[in-house]
This record gives sequence, structure tokens and C-alpha cells, in this order.
Amino acid sequence: MTNEQVVRDACRVVWTEGDMSRVGEFYAEDFKANYPRTDWGTGVAGVRALAQGIRDSFPDYREQIDELIVADDLVIVRLTIRGTHDGPLPNLPATGTKVEFNDVSIIRVRGEKIIEQRGLSDHFALYQQLGLIEVG
Repeated sequence: MTNEQVVRDACRVVWTEGDMSRVGEFYAEDFKANYPRTDWGTGVAGVRALAQGIRDSFPDYREQIDELIVADDLVIVRLTIRGTHDGPLPNLPATGTKVEFNDVSIIRVRGEKIIEQRGLSDHFALYQQLGLIEVG
């Protein structure tokens, strides 16, 4: 499987379809992530916990790959993320609000597993849509 296909399949299976049982097919046991404001934990267990937490808050969470660039063992993806806030977040009960925001991730793949991921999610847009930030 190519590095591109590993990332595409992880986005589809784990994040969009929410199949937590398959996290280990795509992420390495020693996986590490670096995202401001998002705690991924470590390894397969960390990814599974984050994905489940997102799914609990946004049951219809979806990732759309808008751009994907492959450079050796790196895969860079620009995503549009959508979902409905139908479950609680820390300090925020469910609002029923539909959200859409962007994310850019740099993912390192080795041996058909994602071993590292770093990036930025547009939490400003997310928080604004959830009514946590007012711009005016």
C-alpha cells in the first residue's frame, strides 16, 4: 500500500466512518502527534481515544481531503472537517450546531503505518461557529 493510500484510508475508515476497531491498521504503536490544543495521547490507544471523543461530540464527523501532496515518507493533507455538535465538549453542552472548518496535517508514514502527525486545525472558526468566540 502506498503512503498516500494509507492516509486516504485512515481518513475514511477511522475519522469519517468512525471504525475505531481498525485504528491499529493505520497507526503505529509508537505513533506521536503534535497539534496545538488537541491531545492525541500516544500510540494506537491515544488515536482511538481521540477519535472516540470526537465521535461522541460530533457523531456525524467527516473529513474531506481537499489537497494531498506526497514527498517521500511525508503526506501533506488539507482537509475540510464537518459535523454536528450533538454531544458535549469540555465546558460546553451539545448545541446541535453544524460546523465546518479546515485542517492541515503533515503525516509521516513508515512501513504502511502512520508514525507521526503534526498540524493545525482552525479552532478559531470552530469556536466561532459554536458561539464560544464573538467577532465583531
